[in-house]
Amino acid sequence: MKKPALISALSLVVIALWAMACASPPPPPLPKLYTINSSPAGAAVKLDGAALGNTPLNFRKDGVATLTIELSGYKTITTGIGPNSPQILNFTLEKDAPTTFTRTLEPTWAGIEVRADLGAENAWNSVVDLLARRFDLEVLSKDNGYIRTNWLYTWTGVMSEDYRVRVTAKFSPDFNKLEVKSEAQFRDVGGWVLGTDEALLQTLKTDIMGSIGRSTR
Repeated sequence: MKKPALISALSLVVIALWAMACASPPPPPLPKLYTINSSPAGAAVKLDGAALGNTPLNFRKDGVATLTIELSGYKTITTGIGPNSPQILNFTLEKDAPTTFTRTLEPTWAGIEVRADLGAENAWNSVVDLLARRFDLEVLSKDNGYIRTNWLYTWTGVMSEDYRVRVTAKFSPDFNKLEVKSEAQFRDVGGWVLGTDEALLQTLKTDIMGSIGRSTR
């Protein structure tokens, strides 16, 4: 009486093993999901050099890879990701200085010889008028032949609270020579960085030469 029960049990085991053998293997786990955020948003995201889209962005990736975050006007961020990386990555982008900005503690003075037939009064008025077209004037001392403008935040063509320029001009005592320099400051995460704007200086030299100049050095 026990044999049929034993056969039935064996049959159930065989059927179970057969079902297990025929069953589809479980799907492999999905690659790791990453969420990429940036401030400001809209930065381009590249993975191993291939473009993925713009932040905020989600993507899946296993293993290690090189992640690049790019946005015009900001410093590019390049970092590695891997199994131990957080799934949510937040990046704060730092603004990049304009290409015309050169870091220096002592901006270079450009010298311009004043035309002999112009006279001190005309030379002074011409330079004041030229600078006043672009800048507000902060210091104006005709007796000392000295002019300094206020800071200008729109030199790059757009209003920027992180980049500013100003101009200083000084005549020799006999008003036969004018020296001019451009100062520029770029603000990064550590504060204002001192320097000069090469494009501004070249523009000043060209404009002043056309107005009062005789020769440059």
